[in-house]
Amino acid sequence: MMRFFSDTNWLLILSLIFGSAGLSVLGDSLGSKYGKKRISLFGLRPKHTSRLITAFTGGLIAVGILAVMSVLSQDVRTALFGMKMLKQQMYDLQFQLTRSEENAQQARVSLAEASASLDLTSFELDSMKNDQLILELQRDELQATLRLMREESLQLKEEIRALRSEAIALSANVLLGQRAFEPDMTREEIIAGINTLKQQVRLNVLSRISNQSFTRMRDVPVDFDPEVEAALIDELASADMRHYVRALSGENYVFGDNMRIMVRLETGTSIIIYPDGSPVYRKFFANDGNAKPEETLHVFLRELREKVINDGVLPEPSTNNVGTLDGEAFFSAVETLAGIGSSVIISALASGDIYTEGPVVIDIIFEE
Repeated sequence: MMRFFSDTNWLLILSLIFGSAGLSVLGDSLGSKYGKKRISLFGLRPKHTSRLITAFTGGLIAVGILAVMSVLSQDVRTALFGMKMLKQQMYDLQFQLTRSEENAQQARVSLAEASASLDLTSFELDSMKNDQLILELQRDELQATLRLMREESLQLKEEIRALRSEAIALSANVLLGQRAFEPDMTREEIIAGINTLKQQVRLNVLSRISNQSFTRMRDVPVDFDPEVEAALIDELASADMRHYVRALSGENYVFGDNMRIMVRLETGTSIIIYPDGSPVYRKFFANDGNAKPEETLHVFLRELREKVINDGVLPEPSTNNVGTLDGEAFFSAVETLAGIGSSVIISALASGDIYTEGPVVIDIIFEE
């Protein structure tokens, strides 16, 4: 109750009461005054003029009340002069509030979708990380397995190579013997030469297989194709040039009770590649004190082999060799080269005529 009396605008109420009372008294006084004097306004009768003055005074009271209330109260002024604008503002605010709520709702939906998408992306990322870890583990396992398989493969290859080298008695394309036939030889001489070659082949086969098995072999069956042999004799008998005949092993032969060696005979024209005493290969050796004589001669002989093969000398098919240098002769050449203090030219001279079928027999000399 006390708050009611304290919050009431007594100044406004008292102003309205006294102002209205004063204007009422003033209006009544004027109406009575002009009514007694019989004054007429706007051509009206005095009675009507008195009523008009009273009505005007009542209007002034209302205007006065509104004026006082407008002066003393902001709410009244707003109600009288700004209600439509206030309603429009309220409508605009309500519309903005509705739009804001819709936007907020849409934002909440988008946020929920984004949150769900983020959760899904996070799950996928975790899954991808797990997949990556699994793949890395599998890669490491595969690499380890691959290394193990490579090691096992190398070991198996070594074992297979060892088994093959132990089991193979004679490899394919091994040169077992060769012989030259001149164009002026008779048929009987040719046959005798072929038989000598066949005997040489049998001896070489026994020697090679004995060395391979570390036991002395007494006999190994060695076969020749009779039709090929007959055709070869006819070709040599009618030839007008020197020919060579080579005997080669037909295939790989392994140890066994039924082992039989099949020999293949080949022939071709034989010409002189290097006459006796002619230089086969020459190379300058700069003796700077750092080169090793033994290594230098190995390189020299390797380059010599390549040159004579390019010049037309036939190598042995299984080893690609064209001849052998006696070990004593090789080390003698090494000692000679080591004793020379200056640069030299190393020359390989043909020791006898060297033909197409070889072998290449040489003498090594040094020229300062």
